[in-house]
Amino acid sequence: MNGLKLMLVLVIAVLPWLGQAHVGSPDVFHDGEVGPYPVRITIRMPTVVPGRAEISVRVQGTQPEKVFFSPLFARTSITNAPPPDLGVLIEGETNLYSGELWLMSVGAYTIEIKLSGLLGTGKVQIPVSSVPLSQLPMPRFLGIILVGLGVILFFGGVAIVAAAARESVLAPGGVIGKIERRKGRLAAGITTVILLLGLLGGRRWWNADEAKFRTQLRGGAWPDLKAAVRVEGTQRILRLTLGEVAFGSAYSVPLIPDHGKLLHLFLIREGTQDGFAHLHPVRKGGNIFDVALPALPPGRYKVLCDLTMEGSVLSSTATNSVEVPTLATQATLAEVMKPDPDDSWAVYAGIPVPKNSGVAAVYRLLDGSQVEWKATAPIRVRQDAGLNFEVRNPSGQPVDLSPYMGMLSHAAILRSDGGVFSHLHPTGNYSMAAQAFFDKKLERETRTVDGAVAPMVDHSKMDHSGGHAKHKSGVSSISLPYEFPTAGDYRIWVQFKVGDQVQTAVFDTTVAD
Repeated sequence: MNGLKLMLVLVIAVLPWLGQAHVGSPDVFHDGEVGPYPVRITIRMPTVVPGRAEISVRVQGTQPEKVFFSPLFARTSITNAPPPDLGVLIEGETNLYSGELWLMSVGAYTIEIKLSGLLGTGKVQIPVSSVPLSQLPMPRFLGIILVGLGVILFFGGVAIVAAAARESVLAPGGVIGKIERRKGRLAAGITTVILLLGLLGGRRWWNADEAKFRTQLRGGAWPDLKAAVRVEGTQRILRLTLGEVAFGSAYSVPLIPDHGKLLHLFLIREGTQDGFAHLHPVRKGGNIFDVALPALPPGRYKVLCDLTMEGSVLSSTATNSVEVPTLATQATLAEVMKPDPDDSWAVYAGIPVPKNSGVAAVYRLLDGSQVEWKATAPIRVRQDAGLNFEVRNPSGQPVDLSPYMGMLSHAAILRSDGGVFSHLHPTGNYSMAAQAFFDKKLERETRTVDGAVAPMVDHSKMDHSGGHAKHKSGVSSISLPYEFPTAGDYRIWVQFKVGDQVQTAVFDTTVAD
């Protein structure tokens, strides 16, 4: 450790450990009804902890009188939560409110947003993962200043103690003698030893904390993930080993089910990206999960695995790649492993993938059905992506969509270089498992003395199958709230269910700065 870090021990503390939901896309979005108010909410997460989250709420209807924001930490009772902050109406806007909240700790929060007005009151909790994304460098000029101040404090402290020991008991006008000088030198020596020991202890603390920070620092995918495919009979079985490096080989990773599944696994064929699967592995013990692969073409696949940790309630995505072999045998054998009934996949080699270039793009399914992406403006970074889709049957009539794992749609977004991945729903891109955790926490901690539950939003009784809080028959449109975090070429897979059949539409787009 250099002298700069040694001096910093005296004045600052290092940031704690981190994680990240999705990959390269930390901001959180919500689209739905908050009481009587339809809203679209954007939460821009800080890159450091402690840090300030920037929140904007656009009310898409009758304007409320007041908007409030509150951070509720997973490991703190809601009775100890700070008072809510009042949202500010943006100048020049009639329905856009903004505010900032300090997130002081690493871990899971829920951002409670409350609206009140003539139509009544409504509130919603949106779970977020508070994690630093990088370690900020120390500016050189500030380091020089701190080193200088540290040197002054060190020698100044020694001089003050020496002077006090040498002169504090002298009578006014007294002359310093040999005894006083000896006392001063002895006090200076003892003080120097004490300060050096303090610096040595500070150095050891700094190094230990720095080592912990660096081992837990992760700006992208986490935890580590091993993937391998084996052939058994007529099936290819993908085995995932989760967190062997992060937690140890004997550790059973505690997870919270999301949409009833511990893991949501996405497989995307590298290069051509003409093979896609959304699967749900089953735990086989400890940190090992298996899943039967569908009829995907052989090749190398990107592996992206969404999960929510129990306890910390942090959501993350583990990634790797795996080679999927050709299934040589055609013999009729019993299945080694039953696939999950909600597993879905699509192969579209040779099928043109439409690109959104500022006009509507249409993807045609094999049965003749059409999916139209209605975006009409160039897509830019950190602006509404306009992910609005319409599903029609071969004759061009709107199709009645059915819920797929409790949602009207699931979608996956991947940047061409793999640096950005996000799993979207019509209500937003946050973890439903984390939201369920906070629902239970709020219910438990808001009980009144007689055991009744105080009024609050109960997400467990909400139907998340539509873009808003409820789904009606005859719905053929899909809206996904999202903003692309960086420029580049992206592919989007939009999944929906018609009857008992899950369909996947594919689109390309280029996002500009």
